[in-house]
Amino acid sequence: MSLKATCKFSLTRTNKSKYIQLFFKKVFTKYEGKKEGNIVSRLSFKLAKLIDGKNVIGIEAKIKNKIVGYTFLTKLQYKEGYLIYLLAPVAVDNNFQNKGIGKKIIQFALKYLKKQKVDLLMTYGDPSYYSKSGFKKTNLSLIPAPYKLSQPIGWLVNKISPKRLKIKSKPKCVLPFRNKKLW
Repeated sequence: MSLKATCKFSLTRTNKSKYIQLFFKKVFTKYEGKKEGNIVSRLSFKLAKLIDGKNVIGIEAKIKNKIVGYTFLTKLQYKEGYLIYLLAPVAVDNNFQNKGIGKKIIQFALKYLKKQKVDLLMTYGDPSYYSKSGFKKTNLSLIPAPYKLSQPIGWLVNKISPKRLKIKSKPKCVLPFRNKKLW
């Protein structure tokens, strides 16, 4: 049986916030350095405390009851009323990198959001990585970000709904993302 076949994906609860924080810290410190590891671990802890299944959704990938991947979906509230979420951050255990788990967790998120009738899934990250899961570069004038972006090329969209959307407003994001330094 392949690794991908044994990996189970599910929505998660808030009672794992400290564990989730340590998981993100370990992954991001190894690949992005200590400073980034600390920033993302604090962010993930705050997000995990807010998981409510509506504004903040946590998704985990497990192999034999061990979390090997994790991501958050957080609501972006635009005045136009469209249902739009942000996928961030995404982490895969250092020992399970390059095995398709990140892509599978994103596919799980997309399938879940489609059932919830979500219009768009946004992310802010590496276009070469996220394009493998259907994300495309977008113009900030078409889909504004909550804050000025340090890397505008990383503002990416995955269109879930066939609706034509007209967005003019900047979105309001969940409290842990209301920090210009994260953008």
